[in-house]
Amino acid sequence: MRVLFTVFAVKTHMYNLVPLAWALRAAGHEVCVASHPDLAEAITRTGLTAVPVGDPLSMGGAGKGPTTQTFQGVSGSMVEDPSDDPSWERVLGTFTVACSVQYEYLAGLQVMDDLVEFAQAWQPDLVVWDALTFTGAVAARACGAAHARMLFGMDYVARMYSRYTELLAAQPPERREDPVTEWTAGRLARYGVKSGPEDTLEMLTGQWTIDPTPSWMQFRLPLPYLPVRLVPFNGPTTAPDWVREPAARPRVCLSLGMSGRDQLGGDLLSIGDLLDALADFDIELVATLDSRQLAGTSALPDNVRPVDFVPLNDLLPTCAAAIHHGGFGTVGSVLTHGVPSITIPAPWWDETDLGRRIAARGAGFLMDPHRPDLDALRDHLRRLLDDPSFTARAADVRADLLATPSPHDLVPELERRARSYRTRQGDR
Repeated sequence: MRVLFTVFAVKTHMYNLVPLAWALRAAGHEVCVASHPDLAEAITRTGLTAVPVGDPLSMGGAGKGPTTQTFQGVSGSMVEDPSDDPSWERVLGTFTVACSVQYEYLAGLQVMDDLVEFAQAWQPDLVVWDALTFTGAVAARACGAAHARMLFGMDYVARMYSRYTELLAAQPPERREDPVTEWTAGRLARYGVKSGPEDTLEMLTGQWTIDPTPSWMQFRLPLPYLPVRLVPFNGPTTAPDWVREPAARPRVCLSLGMSGRDQLGGDLLSIGDLLDALADFDIELVATLDSRQLAGTSALPDNVRPVDFVPLNDLLPTCAAAIHHGGFGTVGSVLTHGVPSITIPAPWWDETDLGRRIAARGAGFLMDPHRPDLDALRDHLRRLLDDPSFTARAADVRADLLATPSPHDLVPELERRARSYRTRQGDR
């Protein structure tokens, strides 16, 4: 069969798709990945075929689009627990802004036109779309393919939409404003596809959802989830020789993520203060920081090894602990390799909730990034290094992950569902 993946132009979101895309390719299926032109080179470097659609996204650049603060504001509304403020006005406002600002920026009309044109010509049997790339659902409906959403962390959109539909149904007829259905129906109508309110849930969550998030981290929602093992992919790279050499002292990984420094406006912490706080630890602190992040620091402490990038899949097996920003890709690597960790969460999506769940499993600590307590950081790291129970709990988490079906295991089920859900006949 033919499988079309689609994702907006952020490498970490694309990397989340790569293990499943290659599992399908290795099973003999045709696979390609559609995204903005500025992601095409990164896609082809994974060995997959890129399909450029629309104009460059240039997230974090000087081009058009919302500022970093706008992105943070929209995601912040979506990630808040709707039970904290259950008013219709608040939930309505969340989706009104999301549909009109964030989703339009990530996948505007030109992207959608190009994607639909390609899908109608190539005729995929299955479309797998990143959970914020809703054009994938539109393209699937326009060409008759089955389609599945693939999560990159906690399912905030579905949780908020569940509350949205409850509150919408409770409104008097004159107040039943529904910007979400208007947004999805308008995009489907552009390609002659008829739809109504009964189709909106599918357009937001797919005909089913492929979920690499560990079950103990995810919300319990009444949706058709298909769990898959979180297989970290760090991109095509070469591990330096020193990674494989025995470390003279306990090795600790410090990673604040790629998306923050590359697309979303940089770090919220003082790098210098953080490094200085750990300067007297008898460790090798491998700090994955680039020249911009280190620009404001003075002389580096003797126990710091600065590296612009090193694949976490190679580094983490050699580490006794990790300090990280809570991004889904980094968390996936930390959990997969059974490393206890300290989460100093970034504010973009689910970093705080992921860190909270790791701490609840006894596999690490969560810190407040807005009031970083460096004495607490020192105490947390000391406990991770000295108390073997944290390493044991991290090993339990790793065992849970390995018990989940791998991308390879998932392929037969995807084949079955593609045959069942697609609306045109024929087989490949």
